Amino acid sequence: MRNTPWTIEWSDELSMHNQEIDAEHKHFIQMVNEFNHEVTSKQHDKNEIVRIMGFILEDAAVHFANEELLFVENHFPLAMEHAEIHEQLLNKLEGVLKELKASNYSQEWVDLGGEIKNALIDHILNHDTQYIDYLRTE
Repeated sequence: MRNTPWTIEWSDELSMHNQEIDAEHKHFIQMVNEFNHEVTSKQHDKNEIVRIMGFILEDAAVHFANEELLFVENHFPLAMEHAEIHEQLLNKLEGVLKELKASNYSQEWVDLGGEIKNALIDHILNHDTQYIDYLRTE
């Protein structure tokens, strides 16, 4: 897979120091990178791009549900706020999927991939870390 401006490389900075959450984040990153590869390849296979985006959306929904169960189990005080952020991210991903299905390949698809990448990194670094910090103090 060639590097593009928005390929995500796993690093310790992204680690939540929780095996289950890290494994889910790594899988999500892998799928975002597959999306990246497909939209920047010369083939621009719309069916494959839509398929990968569908998997990203499904994976995000499962991951967010898993996180939200952990929030309840551990009495995370920001659980409702974090769940609202999850809902916003899912809405964004659903919007991207609809856009891909309704349009033909364009530079906008690459830009949409960049938006997904930025939203993912922002979520991990600025929101998921709050939960992990909370667990460490409990």
